[in-house]
Amino acid sequence: MFDTRKSPLTEILIVEDDDIIATLIERFLLQREYVVCAKVATGEDALYKAAEHLPDLVLMDINLAGKIDGITATKFITAIFHIPVIFLSGQDDETTLERATMAEPASFIIKPFNAKDLYSNIEIALHNDRILKRSKDYKGGKIRRIARAALSELDAYFILDKRGRIVFINPYGEHLLNVHRNDIILKPIGKYLTFYDTRQNTVFTDTFQDVIRESLVLGVRQHIAVKMSDNSFRHVVIQSTSIRDSENETIGMIVRMHMKTKSEI
Repeated sequence: MFDTRKSPLTEILIVEDDDIIATLIERFLLQREYVVCAKVATGEDALYKAAEHLPDLVLMDINLAGKIDGITATKFITAIFHIPVIFLSGQDDETTLERATMAEPASFIIKPFNAKDLYSNIEIALHNDRILKRSKDYKGGKIRRIARAALSELDAYFILDKRGRIVFINPYGEHLLNVHRNDIILKPIGKYLTFYDTRQNTVFTDTFQDVIRESLVLGVRQHIAVKMSDNSFRHVVIQSTSIRDSENETIGMIVRMHMKTKSEI
């Protein structure tokens, strides 16, 4: 039997684009004394709120209103933050179930569901997660710490998928590029950043391949300048780290872009 004792501070993130269903889920959770840290309607907001709150569990719809669906969001949330995710979906066709399984959710609940269905699945997921994190083989990972710190650091951070498309940008990155994070989701990073080799005085023709992917191998890329929106140039340091799933497959990368001060140049 799983341990039915739970902390009154257990935090759950609701990701559901139907406001009526989201409100109903919230009511169920509050009746059981869970804390709803946030309700969002898109996968991109789910990733951002996961970094902001580090909830104990995420309830995730699959088909969402934004650009990132629940399956893609879950892949990154589980790989980066090691937070259990329960899918809530009205679809149970073979294709959906196969895609959902690839994201390694803690459970899958078919809509419509009742409070008992929700509660039992949450408790089992939390119980299994506690066992996993007590294991001597469990490693929280530096990616979790990096992504969490990115929200408050004065460096630009991006999370990219394997194709170099942006799935997350931190507040400083938004300010630096003069963009809103939701406007650049799933767009290639090369659309917003052009890098120059300061030693050769040449432009890198492919931002993703020539700079970011190479930094995965080299660790840190120096001698680089980035062209800003006002056409000025800033010297930067690029550092990239792979994001891997539980099978050690790379699903993306987190990129830190540090703007050098005059004393660092």
